[in-house]
Amino acid sequence: MDKNVFKALRLKEGLTQEKMGERLSLSTSTIAAIEAGRRPLSDHVRVKLAQQFKVDKEFLYFFDSYMKMSVKRPILSYQENE
Repeated sequence: MDKNVFKALRLKEGLTQEKMGERLSLSTSTIAAIEAGRRPLSDHVRVKLAQQFKVDKEFLYFFDSYMKMSVKRPILSYQENE
């Protein structure tokens, strides 16, 4: 999962890193490491994240795959019409 999506879910709920850690049973330092991109999410944490934030677990996996693919070759492009 992209670190920005992880952080966006936290901020959308108005949670501090500490409160997010409590909801996911993770330490504040682990939350910070995930948001900084220094630590990947385990499958166990993805399941908890999906349950806590009512996000489809499959979306979390799809988003990761999409981001990896789009780095190599963009799937979608945006062209501004003037």
